[in-house]
Order: sequence, then structure tokens, then C-alpha cells
Amino acid sequence: MIVAIYRPIALAAAAAWLCSAAFAAERVAPESPLPWQVDKHPFQAKRANEAFSGFACATSGICVLAVDEGRQGAFMRINGERLVYVGEPFEFDGVEKELDAEAAAVDGGYFYVAGSHAAKRETCCDNSDSRRVYRLTADENGHLRTMAHSERLWDAMRSLPELASYAVPGDCRCDSAPGRHRVDIEGMAAAKGRLYFALRAPNIDGNAYIVGVDARALFEGGDLRPSLATIPIGANRGFRDLAIADGVALALVGPGDAESSADYSIVELHGLTTGVAVQPKELAALDLQNAPPGKKGALIKPEAIALLESDPRRYRLLVLSDGGEDGAPLVFNIPRKP
Repeated sequence: MIVAIYRPIALAAAAAWLCSAAFAAERVAPESPLPWQVDKHPFQAKRANEAFSGFACATSGICVLAVDEGRQGAFMRINGERLVYVGEPFEFDGVEKELDAEAAAVDGGYFYVAGSHAAKRETCCDNSDSRRVYRLTADENGHLRTMAHSERLWDAMRSLPELASYAVPGDCRCDSAPGRHRVDIEGMAAAKGRLYFALRAPNIDGNAYIVGVDARALFEGGDLRPSLATIPIGANRGFRDLAIADGVALALVGPGDAESSADYSIVELHGLTTGVAVQPKELAALDLQNAPPGKKGALIKPEAIALLESDPRRYRLLVLSDGGEDGAPLVFNIPRKP
């Protein structure tokens, strides 16, 4: 089981980590300021092509795309410096209005897509559609073969004492606790038969959280064996995505709310997949100054990372962003540190 960090220790660790990160993290610009090309796709939701939120690729070369507008997803392939759709967009079973899909992962022949499990961000009203995790399979041509869903993760989070008061339905009241600090899943990764869900919120005393469950049990019944990693990342910050690279978890960390000016950065999370206390190490901040602008000229907001390749010196990551046209895919070479 992943060991939770008790609060007094976590506060000290957070202070030490923030101090070291401020001096150690370098700013890394994308390989090219020009984003990869992306095939257009006729999603039903009007803003879907500006709302890429999760992306994960299997060894077969097929990737799953999560979109946080509407109730559709899609499979893709990477073709050189281009993202190519394969098959047709598919609808997530049982979603009435919007899944608010925020995360994607791949493991053992399965593709996974998770809803945010969050209330509506602007109004704090409830969105029960978002409290679902999907397990998908696809054929070699990228056509959807099977789909299953689970709503058990919600109860698993409610069973964890640290999260219980934040895993509550929306009530259309942002001005009362927990307000906008309710549970909000933004990232997911899979390793060794477990699924890890990285939370944008809550952030408590500079600590963020990753929930782990048994992947098979989530969909087929049995003990979920839930675990909670408490990770110091600093105040007003939250996890925005999660990936596995060479057996190590990589997190995209960004602002916890719309008002925060925190950088987006890549953080190694040693210990997450091995069942010991997680040790975060900030590798680099993403320099977005020369990236393509988002809506109304604002900076794009990185939402998803996928490992393209790695060597002892670097992780080469594809980063997709919210607000950028077709995810504005950019490649960043993130330095590895001893």
C-alpha cells in the first residue's frame, strides 16, 4: 500500500521541496513553437476540438483521446509529427449530458478514460455523469471493440478519511465549504495492475493527492485496495496529468484554480508505483511564452502528457493543451536529474 504522509511531516517536506524546486527547476521551451498537425474530427460538442484533456498510447501505436466537452471520445495514431484519427468518435455509454472526461491511461491491452468526478467548476452544481471510469478495447484498426464502466471510484474516495469531506456532490454553492475544493480528477496512469488518479483538488496545506485502486476489481468486482499518496507540491497547485516513464511516474503540475499564476511543470514521483512514500522531484517548468496562443490570445493550458521516448538524459514528452486549437500539441525535452 502507498504510504500517506502525515500532516506535520508533509508540511516540512513541502517547505523543503518548494525551496529546492525554486532553484533547481529550469524553464524548457518546446522543440518548435509550431504545434503538430491534427486531423479534424466531427465531434458533436462544438468546443470539443479545443478541449483535449487526456491522451495515452499503447505499444500497438493506437492512442485514446479524452475530451472534456460532451460525451464522446476517439482513438488516434501518431504519424510523424501529426495526430491522425482512426475509426469514428464513440459515445460513452450511460452519459446523459457530459462526462467531463479529464484523464486517459493504457495498460495490458485496455484503454481507460476517467470523468473528473467533480462538480461544475463555475457553479459548483452537481454532475453525476462525471463520476464514471471507462475501460475500453479497440481492434488493430482503432475501432471500438468493448466498453465497460464503473462508478466504484467515488465510494473508494469517500472511504479515505483525508478525502471524505471533499468527495461530496455539488450543491450550486461555491461560497460554502468545500466550494471549489471538491475532489477533481485531472490525471490518470496505470501500472502493475493498478490505476492511479491524480487530483487537481483538493490541495490541503500545499499537499496534493493521488488515489490508487486495483484496476481489475474496479470493473469486475472485489477488493479495490484503495490507497492514497499525499504529495507536497506547494500551495495553489494541483495535478493536471500523470504518465509512467521507465517505471517512474511523471506528473504534469499546474495551477490549482483559474486565479493562480503558478507555472506548469513536470515532476518525477519516485515511489508511487512501488508502494513507498512518494518523493517528488521537479524537473522543469514549461516555457509557454512562444507557444501558440489560446482563446482570446491567452496562454494555452497544458492538460495532457504522453511519453514519446526517453534516454538517460531526457524525457521527450508530447503535451496537449486546453484552449489551443486541436490541443496545440507541442514536444518538450525534459532533462532527467540524478
